[in-house]
Amino acid sequence: MNAEIAQAVLTYYDVPNAQLTFLGQSQNTTFRVETPTGDKFLLRLHFGIEAVGNGSHDVWREPPVIESELLWLNAIAYDTELTVPQPVQNCLGEWVTSFARAEFGYSISCSLLRWIEGEHVDGEPTAQQVRQLGTLMAQLHQHASCWSLPSGFSRPTHDVEQLKSATSQLGVLVQSGTISIDDYQVFQKAATQVQEFMPCLQQTRDTWGLIHADLHQGNYVLYGEEVRPIDFSRCGFGFYLYDIGESLGDIEASLRLHFFEGYTSVRALPADYQSIVEAFFVGATVENLAFLSANPQEHEWLSRAVPYVVRNHLHPYLHGETFLFLR
Repeated sequence: MNAEIAQAVLTYYDVPNAQLTFLGQSQNTTFRVETPTGDKFLLRLHFGIEAVGNGSHDVWREPPVIESELLWLNAIAYDTELTVPQPVQNCLGEWVTSFARAEFGYSISCSLLRWIEGEHVDGEPTAQQVRQLGTLMAQLHQHASCWSLPSGFSRPTHDVEQLKSATSQLGVLVQSGTISIDDYQVFQKAATQVQEFMPCLQQTRDTWGLIHADLHQGNYVLYGEEVRPIDFSRCGFGFYLYDIGESLGDIEASLRLHFFEGYTSVRALPADYQSIVEAFFVGATVENLAFLSANPQEHEWLSRAVPYVVRNHLHPYLHGETFLFLR
């Protein structure tokens, strides 16, 4: 059924005789699109695995919210030298295509983006690649801090309320027997500490704005020596240091300072950035694990990941010990 919908959606775009390849289903259902002339695109059907409970995924699928992501991507493509997934308008000049059938009883929002060539990092990234990732993130933050938002621009906010919602969502792992109540209570305590900390930070153009919010190793590719970001579907408003905290999780501690070497070659950081980044790392981890908890297929992995996070990240954080950086 998904492939049938995808083929029907492509009739709204100028991509004749295209071949579709199913990529996966998570927050969105995605396909690679290839034309006989060699052009490649990413087609996103903005439906996928539903969140349990309060329908927290719904806001990400509202047409104005999707369009706002695409407007930022289009601006980055035109305003900078960065290679990002540039959105494609449909034949009516719209960024978001609304596809409906009588049997659905509702419309599906869809979007098409140009395919980004490159390969995912195989194994651990090198120091140079980590440095380039830091430079890339700083360039995204620099663009966001200078860009004037279009009228009606709307993206979710990575704030205290979202962190509270994510913490609550993690409770489904206790209900399913995936994690222990003790581990969940540690998450609650750590998340509460981050929630109490966040309002103490000032929101200025230098500290707060649009962020990718999901720039982990699976969401960038290498094209030669160039690091290219992909999958902006969770971009929103937040602290720039939150964006950094989210990205450091899959970078070895011995390499993390190289990330900051790259970042500070473009943008300055506050003197106490390490402690702030660690707090935001905890907040981002809660959000990411809550997102994965909506997918029962991830529960086996979560049953191992959550105790690891509690032991190696949350307990040190709650005791005021550094855990992301080498002592």
